[in-house]
Amino acid sequence: MSLDTTPEQRDKRTPEAAPAPRPSLAQRIGLSFNEIEWGQTLLLALVMAVTWCALFFGSSTLLFLSGIIPVMAGLFLGRRVKGDYLGHGLILGFGGFIFGLIAVFGYGLLAQAGVVTMPELQSLSSTAPAPRTLLDLLGFYITFSLFALVPFPAFGTVMAGRAEERNRQTKREISERGGSLEKPGVVRTLSDLQGLSLPQFGSFVVTLYRKKGFEFNDYRFVDKDRHLDLDLTYAGERYVLRLAVTDKVARGSIESLVQDMKRRAIAKGVVITSTEFAPDALKAGKDRKNLVLIDGQTLFDIAEA
Repeated sequence: MSLDTTPEQRDKRTPEAAPAPRPSLAQRIGLSFNEIEWGQTLLLALVMAVTWCALFFGSSTLLFLSGIIPVMAGLFLGRRVKGDYLGHGLILGFGGFIFGLIAVFGYGLLAQAGVVTMPELQSLSSTAPAPRTLLDLLGFYITFSLFALVPFPAFGTVMAGRAEERNRQTKREISERGGSLEKPGVVRTLSDLQGLSLPQFGSFVVTLYRKKGFEFNDYRFVDKDRHLDLDLTYAGERYVLRLAVTDKVARGSIESLVQDMKRRAIAKGVVITSTEFAPDALKAGKDRKNLVLIDGQTLFDIAEA
């Protein structure tokens, strides 16, 4: 018994699934609200509002300095949350504005009752009178706070959140590669070259080959950090460079690279060491036409040329 796999039968038996309907605006808002870390966001909004109001009731100099508070709060929050940075920033801003409004309203009531002194706030305009009543105080707060406490925290949260996301991505990539390359010191002699660590040696080789016209693609530490593989391209053809800094590179390094080249379908490879090759490694390299061995002295001569 056989199955009919003609196009007509396949179309009848496996119809294409209809694309999922796009969530409505209300659904997207609901999903966004579900991702909000309400506890720390509202707590930070309260701290921001208290700090803002403390400077708001101060002198005119402190009033101008208070402009950094919303941005700093947004930057702090953006480094702590994992996603939906705009939503967190807006909740932080609106929450801080409401908390501040409540605080100003309560202070104004106490001032009208004579418990505290009504603050003599300075306006941006020298001719504007200082507020003397509760309504004046609320109007002054709303004028200066609405456009600072709402967009600035959102801006800071989005900027910090995206930066942290890039940092986390970079850390993941470095972890997958087994480590990071390090800037080498000045290499004036062969001894300087032989004194480089494997991450420093990798950076030195990348810089040298870039000067020779190679394009650097990627790198990866292999064999428990005994080797460093560099993926480069020259004239449209891929190369894999296996680096080592051991006293004498053995035959196993050559053979493992040949197997990796077959697995990755890369035709040409180079084994580079800052020291020397063992005799069996040199023999194994001579038997491979698509493989080049470069020892420390040869690499130093190339760099000095």
